[in-house]
Amino acid sequence: MERYRIIYEDRDIVVVDKPAGLLTVPIPKSSALNLFDMLKIQLGRTGPVYVVHRIDRFTTGVVLFARTKGAFEDLKQQFIDRSASRMYQAIVHGVPKEPEGTLVHNLKLIKNSFRNVVVKPGAKDGTEAVLHYRVAEEYGDAALVEVMLETGLKNQIRAQFAEIGHPVIGDHQYGSRLDLMGMDRHALHAYKLGVTHPRKNERMWFECPLPKDMQALLARLKNR
Repeated sequence: MERYRIIYEDRDIVVVDKPAGLLTVPIPKSSALNLFDMLKIQLGRTGPVYVVHRIDRFTTGVVLFARTKGAFEDLKQQFIDRSASRMYQAIVHGVPKEPEGTLVHNLKLIKNSFRNVVVKPGAKDGTEAVLHYRVAEEYGDAALVEVMLETGLKNQIRAQFAEIGHPVIGDHQYGSRLDLMGMDRHALHAYKLGVTHPRKNERMWFECPLPKDMQALLARLKNR
Protein backbone atom coordinates (compact mmCIF):
# COMPACT_ATOMS: atom_id res chain seq x y z
CA MET A 1 0.00 0.00 0.00
CA GLU A 2 1.31 3.45 -0.91
CA ARG A 3 1.81 6.05 1.80
CA TYR A 4 -0.56 8.99 2.08
CA ARG A 5 0.61 12.41 0.89
CA ILE A 6 -0.18 15.77 2.50
CA ILE A 7 -1.01 18.17 -0.33
CA TYR A 8 -1.88 21.26 1.76
CA GLU A 9 -1.50 22.26 5.38
CA ASP A 10 -1.99 25.39 7.48
CA ARG A 11 -2.97 26.10 11.08
CA ASP A 12 -6.66 25.39 10.35
CA ILE A 13 -6.78 22.47 7.88
CA VAL A 14 -4.76 19.62 6.42
CA VAL A 15 -5.59 18.03 3.06
CA VAL A 16 -4.39 14.54 2.19
CA ASP A 17 -4.16 12.37 -0.92
CA LYS A 18 -5.29 8.99 0.47
CA PRO A 19 -4.08 5.78 -1.19
CA ALA A 20 -6.26 2.73 -1.85
CA GLY A 21 -6.52 0.25 1.00
CA LEU A 22 -6.10 2.74 3.84
CA LEU A 23 -9.12 3.38 6.06
CA THR A 24 -9.96 7.04 6.61
CA VAL A 25 -10.92 6.44 10.25
CA PRO A 26 -10.69 3.44 12.60
CA ILE A 27 -13.50 0.88 12.59
CA PRO A 28 -14.71 -1.04 15.66
CA LYS A 29 -12.79 -4.17 16.65
CA SER A 30 -10.18 -3.67 13.92
CA SER A 31 -6.47 -2.95 14.20
CA ALA A 32 -6.17 -1.99 10.51
CA LEU A 33 -4.15 1.10 9.72
CA ASN A 34 -6.17 4.26 9.27
CA LEU A 35 -5.37 7.76 8.05
CA PHE A 36 -6.77 9.58 11.09
CA ASP A 37 -4.53 7.79 13.59
CA MET A 38 -1.49 8.12 11.32
CA LEU A 39 -2.06 11.88 11.01
CA LYS A 40 -2.45 12.22 14.76
CA ILE A 41 0.95 10.58 15.21
CA GLN A 42 2.57 12.75 12.54
CA LEU A 43 0.94 16.07 13.52
CA GLY A 44 0.18 15.53 17.19
CA ARG A 45 2.95 17.81 18.41
CA THR A 46 1.41 20.75 16.55
CA GLY A 47 -2.16 20.27 17.79
CA PRO A 48 -5.23 18.08 17.41
CA VAL A 49 -6.72 16.59 14.23
CA TYR A 50 -10.48 16.46 13.55
CA VAL A 51 -12.28 14.29 10.98
CA VAL A 52 -14.39 16.44 8.64
CA HIS A 53 -15.48 13.74 6.16
CA ARG A 54 -14.32 10.37 4.89
CA ILE A 55 -14.04 8.28 1.73
CA ASP A 56 -14.21 4.49 1.32
CA ARG A 57 -11.20 2.35 2.17
CA PHE A 58 -10.42 1.43 -1.45
CA THR A 59 -11.32 4.84 -2.89
CA THR A 60 -8.35 7.12 -3.50
CA GLY A 61 -8.02 10.87 -3.38
CA VAL A 62 -8.73 14.05 -1.44
CA VAL A 63 -9.58 13.90 2.26
CA LEU A 64 -9.91 16.99 4.45
CA PHE A 65 -9.17 17.25 8.18
CA ALA A 66 -9.46 20.22 10.55
CA ARG A 67 -6.78 21.35 13.00
CA THR A 68 -8.97 23.38 15.39
CA LYS A 69 -12.42 22.88 16.89
CA GLY A 70 -13.68 26.07 15.24
CA ALA A 71 -12.44 25.01 11.80
CA PHE A 72 -14.00 21.58 12.29
CA GLU A 73 -17.42 23.01 13.11
CA ASP A 74 -17.29 25.43 10.17
CA LEU A 75 -16.20 22.79 7.64
CA LYS A 76 -18.59 20.17 8.95
CA GLN A 77 -21.47 22.59 8.41
CA GLN A 78 -20.35 23.10 4.80
CA PHE A 79 -20.76 19.38 4.21
CA ILE A 80 -24.14 19.35 5.97
CA ASP A 81 -25.53 22.28 3.97
CA ARG A 82 -23.99 20.89 0.73
CA SER A 83 -21.85 23.95 0.00
CA ALA A 84 -18.69 21.82 -0.08
CA SER A 85 -17.96 20.63 -3.65
CA ARG A 86 -16.98 16.95 -3.91
CA MET A 87 -15.95 15.68 -7.33
CA TYR A 88 -15.00 12.13 -8.28
CA GLN A 89 -13.78 10.19 -11.29
CA ALA A 90 -15.11 6.66 -11.82
CA ILE A 91 -14.54 4.09 -14.55
CA VAL A 92 -17.76 2.15 -15.04
CA HIS A 93 -18.96 -0.84 -17.02
CA GLY A 94 -20.82 0.20 -20.16
CA VAL A 95 -21.69 3.73 -21.24
CA PRO A 96 -24.64 5.55 -19.62
CA LYS A 97 -27.38 6.29 -22.15
CA GLU A 98 -27.46 9.99 -21.27
CA PRO A 99 -24.08 11.78 -21.58
CA GLU A 100 -24.87 13.74 -18.44
CA GLY A 101 -27.59 13.69 -15.84
CA THR A 102 -28.69 13.45 -12.22
CA LEU A 103 -29.23 10.24 -10.27
CA VAL A 104 -31.68 10.22 -7.36
CA HIS A 105 -32.22 7.10 -5.25
CA ASN A 106 -33.09 6.15 -1.70
CA LEU A 107 -30.32 4.32 0.14
CA LYS A 108 -30.61 2.24 3.28
CA LEU A 109 -27.60 1.43 5.44
CA ILE A 110 -27.13 -2.27 6.22
CA LYS A 111 -25.11 -1.96 9.41
CA ASN A 112 -23.84 -5.52 9.69
CA SER A 113 -22.25 -5.33 6.22
CA PHE A 114 -21.23 -1.64 6.33
CA ARG A 115 -22.92 -0.88 2.99
CA ASN A 116 -25.84 1.05 1.55
CA VAL A 117 -28.41 -0.54 -0.74
CA VAL A 118 -31.03 1.07 -2.96
CA VAL A 119 -34.59 0.85 -1.61
CA LYS A 120 -37.94 2.11 -2.86
CA PRO A 121 -38.91 5.75 -2.17
CA GLY A 122 -40.59 6.02 1.20
CA ALA A 123 -39.03 2.82 2.53
CA LYS A 124 -38.26 2.77 6.23
CA ASP A 125 -34.76 4.04 7.08
CA GLY A 126 -34.18 5.15 3.48
CA THR A 127 -32.22 8.37 2.84
CA GLU A 128 -32.26 10.35 -0.40
CA ALA A 129 -29.03 10.18 -2.40
CA VAL A 130 -28.35 12.69 -5.19
CA LEU A 131 -25.42 12.99 -7.58
CA HIS A 132 -24.72 14.65 -10.91
CA TYR A 133 -22.54 13.05 -13.58
CA ARG A 134 -20.95 13.67 -16.96
CA VAL A 135 -19.49 11.06 -19.31
CA ALA A 136 -15.93 12.27 -19.95
CA GLU A 137 -14.71 9.43 -22.21
CA GLU A 138 -16.29 6.39 -23.87
CA TYR A 139 -14.48 3.09 -24.51
CA GLY A 140 -17.19 0.90 -26.03
CA ASP A 141 -17.97 -1.32 -23.06
CA ALA A 142 -16.72 1.14 -20.43
CA ALA A 143 -16.71 4.85 -19.65
CA LEU A 144 -14.88 7.41 -17.54
CA VAL A 145 -17.45 9.51 -15.70
CA GLU A 146 -17.00 12.64 -13.63
CA VAL A 147 -19.32 12.82 -10.64
CA MET A 148 -20.33 15.68 -8.38
CA LEU A 149 -21.93 14.61 -5.12
CA GLU A 150 -24.85 16.57 -3.77
CA THR A 151 -25.33 14.21 -0.84
CA GLY A 152 -22.53 12.12 0.63
CA LEU A 153 -23.82 8.75 1.78
CA LYS A 154 -21.65 5.68 2.29
CA ASN A 155 -20.90 3.85 -0.99
CA GLN A 156 -23.27 6.29 -2.72
CA ILE A 157 -21.58 6.50 -6.13
CA ARG A 158 -20.97 2.76 -6.28
CA ALA A 159 -24.55 1.88 -5.26
CA GLN A 160 -26.22 4.36 -7.58
CA PHE A 161 -24.25 3.49 -10.70
CA ALA A 162 -24.77 -0.23 -10.04
CA GLU A 163 -28.50 0.44 -9.77
CA ILE A 164 -28.63 1.93 -13.30
CA GLY A 165 -26.66 -0.99 -14.73
CA HIS A 166 -23.21 0.63 -14.84
CA PRO A 167 -21.29 -0.61 -11.78
CA VAL A 168 -17.83 0.75 -11.09
CA ILE A 169 -15.17 -1.53 -12.58
CA GLY A 170 -13.42 -3.64 -9.95
CA ASP A 171 -16.26 -3.29 -7.42
CA HIS A 172 -16.62 -6.60 -5.58
CA GLN A 173 -19.68 -5.50 -3.59
CA TYR A 174 -21.88 -3.84 -6.18
CA GLY A 175 -20.50 -5.11 -9.47
CA SER A 176 -19.45 -8.34 -11.16
CA ARG A 177 -16.63 -10.34 -9.58
CA LEU A 178 -16.02 -11.97 -12.96
CA ASP A 179 -15.17 -8.87 -14.98
CA LEU A 180 -12.72 -6.76 -12.94
CA MET A 181 -10.68 -5.68 -16.01
CA GLY A 182 -7.40 -6.09 -14.15
CA MET A 183 -8.42 -3.98 -11.13
CA ASP A 184 -7.99 -5.30 -7.59
CA ARG A 185 -10.22 -2.53 -6.16
CA HIS A 186 -13.05 -0.34 -7.38
CA ALA A 187 -11.99 2.30 -9.93
CA LEU A 188 -13.17 5.35 -7.99
CA HIS A 189 -11.13 8.46 -7.18
CA ALA A 190 -12.00 11.60 -5.19
CA TYR A 191 -10.11 13.99 -7.42
CA LYS A 192 -11.31 17.46 -6.44
CA LEU A 193 -12.68 19.17 -3.33
CA GLY A 194 -13.82 22.77 -2.91
CA VAL A 195 -14.50 24.41 0.47
CA THR A 196 -14.57 27.90 1.92
CA HIS A 197 -11.57 28.29 4.20
CA PRO A 198 -12.88 28.68 7.78
CA ARG A 199 -10.52 31.55 8.67
CA LYS A 200 -9.62 33.19 5.35
CA ASN A 201 -13.25 32.99 4.13
CA GLU A 202 -12.09 32.33 0.56
CA ARG A 203 -12.95 29.42 -1.72
CA MET A 204 -10.14 26.92 -1.98
CA TRP A 205 -9.83 23.92 -4.32
CA PHE A 206 -7.70 20.86 -3.78
CA GLU A 207 -7.03 18.27 -6.47
CA CYS A 208 -5.29 14.88 -6.66
CA PRO A 209 -4.15 13.26 -9.92
CA LEU A 210 -5.65 9.98 -11.06
CA PRO A 211 -3.83 7.09 -9.34
CA LYS A 212 -1.54 4.81 -11.31
CA ASP A 213 -3.88 1.79 -11.34
CA MET A 214 -6.75 3.82 -12.84
CA GLN A 215 -4.37 5.41 -15.36
CA ALA A 216 -3.26 1.91 -16.37
CA LEU A 217 -6.88 0.78 -16.73
CA LEU A 218 -7.68 3.72 -19.01
CA ALA A 219 -4.59 2.94 -21.11
CA ARG A 220 -5.74 -0.67 -21.53
CA LEU A 221 -9.24 0.45 -22.51
CA LYS A 222 -7.87 2.92 -25.07
CA ASN A 223 -5.45 0.44 -26.64
CA ARG A 224 -7.77 -2.53 -27.12
